[in-house]
Amino acid sequence: MNLQEFFQPFRLKSLELKNRIVMAPMTRSFSPGGVPAANVADYYVRRAAQEVGLIVSEGTVVNRPASSNDPNVPRMYGEKPLAGWRAVIDKVHAAGGVMAPQLWHMGVVAPKETGWLPSAPFEGPSGYVARGEIGGVAMTENDIAETIGAFAQAAADSKAMGFDAVELHGAHGYLIDQFFWHPTNQRTDCYGGQSLAERSRFAVDLVRAVRSAVGTDFPICLRVSQWKLQDFAAKLATTPQEMEAWLISAGGGGC
Repeated sequence: MNLQEFFQPFRLKSLELKNRIVMAPMTRSFSPGGVPAANVADYYVRRAAQEVGLIVSEGTVVNRPASSNDPNVPRMYGEKPLAGWRAVIDKVHAAGGVMAPQLWHMGVVAPKETGWLPSAPFEGPSGYVARGEIGGVAMTENDIAETIGAFAQAAADSKAMGFDAVELHGAHGYLIDQFFWHPTNQRTDCYGGQSLAERSRFAVDLVRAVRSAVGTDFPICLRVSQWKLQDFAAKLATTPQEMEAWLISAGGGGC
């Protein structure tokens, strides 16, 4: 491997990076009440000052009553959280950095050890938190539509604030991934199905809504994974051919 490739510029749509080193998102729970403050801005500015090509923020949740199990995880909705994120991106840009927020809905998850709970039950495709284990409620078609709209609004707000791209958290057993994974998606409508392609319709509709909200030239990343926090050995695709077929042709979208 030629390591010098990591230090070459990269361009995709409107995104221009000085190098190909990306800071991955890492949950920090440093935003009481969901509001990122000056300490959060300072944290990302330090990374920008050290010439990271692209900074992806910690997961920041979208506007659903139970999108988070932690009151200290930042939000990408509401006047105060959005003002906090605007200060973050302004300071990152002033330090020469490029940044994307990771937009997140946790889906059906275990409560925090503190006992804190959101104002509504955790929601997911079928209410399962893991294989054979109910931990929340199944989303209605209206819940799904509102969630897709919440992601699209968060993406639009991110672009309006000056972020350079967005990442959608579709990995690790959280909401989007719960639709992908058969043990947590037992739906019988068009958002379920026996095949991975069928179970990808939620993600397809979500990405389409985000694209409509941000326009054609704004980069959208979708993070996916095989493993889940609920099951490190899980595999959405068991062969490279299955993975290729999924990524090329997943889902037709829409009910």
